[in-house]
Amino acid sequence: MERSILFQSFGLLIKTLKTIFSFKLKDYMKYLLTLPLFISVLIGCSTDLMKREEDNQKSKVSGESYPQKVAKEKFIDGSILEQKGQLNDAINEYLEALKYDPQPGIHFTIAKNYYKLNKLASALEYSRKSVQLEPDNTEYLFLLASIYSASRLNDSSIVVYERIIKNDSTNTAAYFQLALLNEKNRPNSALAIYKKLIDMIGPEWNVLIRIIDLNDRLGNVDETISTFEDLLKLNPSDLRLQKVLIESYLKSKKYDKAKKLADEALVSFPEDLNLYEMKGAIYVQTEEWQNAFEQYKKLLESEEINYENKLAIGSIFLSAVEKDSSNLFFAKEIFSRLSQDTLDWQVNAYLGEIELRLKNDSSSVEYFKKAISLAEWNSQLWIRLGGVLFDNGKYKTVIELLKKGVELFPNDFAINLIYGLSLSQENNHRDAKGYLEKALKINPSDLTALTALGFTLNQLKQSDEALVYLNKALILNPNDIQVLGITALIYDSKEEFDKSDSLYTIAMKIDPENPLILNNFAYSLSDRGERLDEAFLWSKLAVEKEPENSSYLDTFGWIYFKLNDYHKAKLYIEKSLLLDKDNATVLDHLGDVYFKLGDNNKAIEYWQKALENEPDNSKIKQKIEKGEL
Repeated sequence: MERSILFQSFGLLIKTLKTIFSFKLKDYMKYLLTLPLFISVLIGCSTDLMKREEDNQKSKVSGESYPQKVAKEKFIDGSILEQKGQLNDAINEYLEALKYDPQPGIHFTIAKNYYKLNKLASALEYSRKSVQLEPDNTEYLFLLASIYSASRLNDSSIVVYERIIKNDSTNTAAYFQLALLNEKNRPNSALAIYKKLIDMIGPEWNVLIRIIDLNDRLGNVDETISTFEDLLKLNPSDLRLQKVLIESYLKSKKYDKAKKLADEALVSFPEDLNLYEMKGAIYVQTEEWQNAFEQYKKLLESEEINYENKLAIGSIFLSAVEKDSSNLFFAKEIFSRLSQDTLDWQVNAYLGEIELRLKNDSSSVEYFKKAISLAEWNSQLWIRLGGVLFDNGKYKTVIELLKKGVELFPNDFAINLIYGLSLSQENNHRDAKGYLEKALKINPSDLTALTALGFTLNQLKQSDEALVYLNKALILNPNDIQVLGITALIYDSKEEFDKSDSLYTIAMKIDPENPLILNNFAYSLSDRGERLDEAFLWSKLAVEKEPENSSYLDTFGWIYFKLNDYHKAKLYIEKSLLLDKDNATVLDHLGDVYFKLGDNNKAIEYWQKALENEPDNSKIKQKIEKGEL
């Protein structure tokens, strides 16, 4: 064969030369120049043909055809590229190999690489083909099942795993994957498969965990516990199994069994911190807080437990304060220990919260201040500290503190609200208005902001604007006693008595013994000289509830004045004046009482004192000028 190919090549050369010599002389030189190149091409072709023929001869000897050999070379090149992580290039080589030799293994390899690249449609195409060509190959079937699962074709994946098991009933990996796929929609089937796996391979950890989760979902905790108890009898020193069983006892509230097993495990494994954690959790569930603290203390003392877990232990006791106040002291001890080893703001914030609950307000403030210094960016710390101070009536301190807070967090609702409320409490209503308006802009439906702004505007003598916000608040909560009272008071000052009386009546139905509502309604009626018997009863009840309240005493005395009992009136108004000696209204009332008692000099004396405290009051001026009521 080699000779015939060579002779054919030289024959072609001779034929070409004859053709060349038959041309005219002018063309001769051109062809002469191309002749060496042509000869070399012919020789190269001849060599390639000879080499290919040689390869074919070798392939025959080895039983491998030329296409198979090319496919093998392409496949090897693809494998090298795959090992280098050049998966796309590897796939191209495998595809070339497939053209020469469409073996199932090449389809499988292409599918595997497409799967690695998450090109699931292509992976599925070649994986199906590999299985069609070799339907009982377990490796091919596993890949096909995995691709189906990744493509969310779970039913198809289940069918493939069932096929694997049909071919090989001992394939535990297929059983496990089949159980996983069944968990969501067929939990009982999944559970049965997991139990079969336990029978096949024994108490394998991952399978046991899946059984616990499924039984928890299905409510079969007792059945799981029974199974684990039997397993533990066979493997009494298996710590993992002991822990699983403790967890199961804990979930099913079998606390005595859980404690007993934890104690037994600790005898064999006294250094296992996880067992102490479990035992601590048992005591937490049974609300044996001292015992729980003793267990967790071992974790707190260990360097193996990280800082976040120690914080979590402290929060367990802090969150259980309502169940048992002693937890506050356990929490304090935990966070105090942590504060010695860290400058973390969270520890100081927790300690601030603890001191607040222990009513150690000054200590609480110091911890929150320290937390803020460590985490100035945390607006919640500013809010909490501002709230603590506000609740304790330390409005000036709030103003000093939150002056920086409103600069750092200009758009924070709570910070603007607390700052505005504090300014209002310090009678700086002009500045309070701006911050309360800003808070309301951020949260237009907040009842506290609406009420506070309404009150502040009223103090600024902007009663009509105040009523706009207060009526909005009443729409949100028509039963808010505070808002009803303020709104009624404003209508009363505007002498819109139908509206004020209506609001007072509503408030009294909601809270018949509210002293502020009782007093204000009684005073409004007495000042008008209306329904004095009712006003007397309401005012008396208010004084009984708060006998040291200056305003309530003045109202009661004023009703006596209206009832013409001037001596009783003098008694209660003087009591009021002892508690609030510069109140212009009380001074004015006492002047009126003295006038009715015939002591004009005393009357003018008190009217003048009233005018000193309220210099713009024209009614008092007239009384002084006339020397009479």
